[in-house]
Amino acid sequence: MTSNNLLTAVLMIAILGWIIYRQNQWRPFDPARMWRGPLVLGIVGVVVLASADNAPAVHTVDIVVLVFEAVLGLAVGALMGVLSKFVRQDGQLLVRTGAFASALWVALIAVRIGIDVVAVDIGAKAVLSVGAIIVLLAVSRLGRMLVISARAERLTGSRPMVRAH
Repeated sequence: MTSNNLLTAVLMIAILGWIIYRQNQWRPFDPARMWRGPLVLGIVGVVVLASADNAPAVHTVDIVVLVFEAVLGLAVGALMGVLSKFVRQDGQLLVRTGAFASALWVALIAVRIGIDVVAVDIGAKAVLSVGAIIVLLAVSRLGRMLVISARAERLTGSRPMVRAH
């Protein structure tokens, strides 16, 4: 394992650990704050993917694998949103994802590693990029937020307002 791969692995574990920690805390449902995570991760992932010095050419097989991963990530995120719990405290709606739903992150990463092994065997190389992994995390967070927002709307009887900053 090269030092770059080790640094990438440590960075991904740190990001994943932070996300799992945060989503296991009761937090006020704040759409503006919650949408920021998927947006920032998505932008960072695309920039990293596009600006890699040694980025391999993207072929049809890469696109197929990336789309498959995106659909999988969206589905896992949506399931996390379904498993999320809500409570009211002092008139405020609080949400957390919980330990079981967080375990889905580990499953998603394990499946992602398996997909990487198969992808390399069939000639997909762009999927191995750190940027592709970050985009997968962003898409998963997006799926979670779509479901959580819809559930919050049903619970409150109104569409959650996104605060302007």
